[in-house]
This record gives sequence, C-alpha cells and structure tokens, in this order.
Amino acid sequence: MIEENLEDTLENEGMPVPNVWVELEGEFLDFDKENETLKCKFPVRERYFNPLPTTLGGIIDSWIDITMGPLTVLLGQKAVNKNFSIKYLKPVGPSIKYVTAVAWRESIDGRNSLYKGELYLDNGDLAAVAESEFVEIRKS
Repeated sequence: MIEENLEDTLENEGMPVPNVWVELEGEFLDFDKENETLKCKFPVRERYFNPLPTTLGGIIDSWIDITMGPLTVLLGQKAVNKNFSIKYLKPVGPSIKYVTAVAWRESIDGRNSLYKGELYLDNGDLAAVAESEFVEIRKS
C-alpha cells in the first residue's frame, strides 16, 4: 500500500520513480515526513555479485542513493547529488536475501542539503553508511 502511495506522490511532483529503482526491485517501506526519513527494501540477486561472491560496491551505493533521491522529492526538493561517499562495513553475500536502506536529511542550508544513509542486512547488521550533499535544481 505505501509503495503505491509514495510512487503516486513522486509522480505528482513530476518525478517518476527512476528506472534503476525498477531494475533493482525497490520497495518503499516507510516515509516519515516529520523526521525526514525514508526506508526502502531491496532483494539481493546473484547477478549483483562479483566473483568472490559479494555484492558489487556500485550496487550497494545505488541502494542507498536511490533511497536518498526520492526522499529529496518527498521533502519538497528536486535535487541532484553534488558528492557521495560511502563506507562498507560488512559484505552483502549469497546468504543475504534482502537489504534495507534508510535515508534521512541531516541538514539543509539554502539549496544545499546533507543526507545520510545506512544499509542493513536482513539479519539487522549494519552493512554500510553513506553521506551525500544534494543541490536543489534551480527553478527556471
């Protein structure tokens, strides 16, 4: 139910859900406007693994980034990443069935906002932490 509502909200703001969201099979779990947080769930697929086998860092980055991006819109901004940094804490391997990304707006200063995010394994372990500065697109 929440997924349809958030997807509709994004669409109504002129920001359809990104194609990569569909590709990575994202699911909206919870949006808390008061606390400026968004929680999303993503299945872990074998095709995301490198030969070790663990999930590629770029996929982990994407899970967090595509949680932060819709959050900017849900909070009334249309913004793009200025920078993105991540620290990997635990591997996302074949025994993990899904991950949960949580993102929140840490601060806002004019057109710039600092967002933070965390990625959790299906067993609750923290797998990665990230931070991104977003810049609101100027209105024409």
